[in-house]
Amino acid sequence: MRAVVCMSAIAVMFFATAASAFGPGMQSPAQGQDFWKGGEFTPVVGYWAEYQMTFEDKEPMTMRVAIVGQEEDAYWYETVMKNEEGEPIVTKMLVSGDPGDTGNVKRMIIKSGEEQAIEMPVEMMKMQGMEKAEAKEEMESGTAPESFGQDLGVEEVTVPAGTFKAHHWRGESEESSYDVWVQQEIGPYGLIKTTSEDYEMVLVAHGDDAETMITETPKSFPMPGFKMPGMGGE
Repeated sequence: MRAVVCMSAIAVMFFATAASAFGPGMQSPAQGQDFWKGGEFTPVVGYWAEYQMTFEDKEPMTMRVAIVGQEEDAYWYETVMKNEEGEPIVTKMLVSGDPGDTGNVKRMIIKSGEEQAIEMPVEMMKMQGMEKAEAKEEMESGTAPESFGQDLGVEEVTVPAGTFKAHHWRGESEESSYDVWVQQEIGPYGLIKTTSEDYEMVLVAHGDDAETMITETPKSFPMPGFKMPGMGGE
């Protein structure tokens, strides 16, 4: 039971950290890109991009997103997150489309540091998708502030990975604003840089030779008593 609680906490921590890294009104690659104006999920095997994230009130982190394999019409989408002192947390999902739609997630594997990889129930992703749908319904009903995009055209932007001509979008909400620069040729999402009042995320490297960091066979992770809400769960 202790292992169940531990790995559940790791999964929750991963998704919470990934979401917070993208600031208000934005979502991480693992959760889709509803507010990424112009950036689309482009699953080409081998595409990878690594980002440096700096924050106002927490230590810097790096994130690497990659397409590391394909099974029929589905792709293995891998995200690696690491702070300066901690061990990497790797999440690998088999998706049949944009990872932002949890209905596209067929399998999900998590590996923390040197621990053996564990295959998680996709129901965890489906629960997250239900929460996302509720938030979207709130926004559409007018009970939540709506973010919007302002097209600022194509600009030259310099990041550690080089200088790129990228499409610049600006989004705003009642709480904050953010800027995003996108060049779709940089897969799998096209993100070059994003900034807000309290964080910055920049492309530090990219390529087309990605290999997975999870090479062992994962062990299964049954969750005792776990059922989808509304299906008689404990």
